[in-house]
Amino acid sequence: MPKEKVPTRPEEARAEYWHEFYWTAWEALRFDRQYGAMGGESPISFIAYDVYARRYRIEGEAFDRFLAFMTAIDTEWLIHVAAKAREAENK
Repeated sequence: MPKEKVPTRPEEARAEYWHEFYWTAWEALRFDRQYGAMGGESPISFIAYDVYARRYRIEGEAFDRFLAFMTAIDTEWLIHVAAKAREAENK
């Protein structure tokens, strides 16, 4: 995308120091999913989140937050991938 078309991030969407933890975790887990033979991706499995959390001793309420944030990030990724696939089909 040309630089001129990249939208300006609103102030409320500023990056916070704690975001890096979730992005790092998502990068580690992002390929730990099923891929369809004809394309498409499934969400990252709960088991993958659970194993990652156990390794880094994320438990209790912290795990609930971890799962919520990670699921939100991954859901947005899947929406992005589906939109790109539809765009490619319509070309």
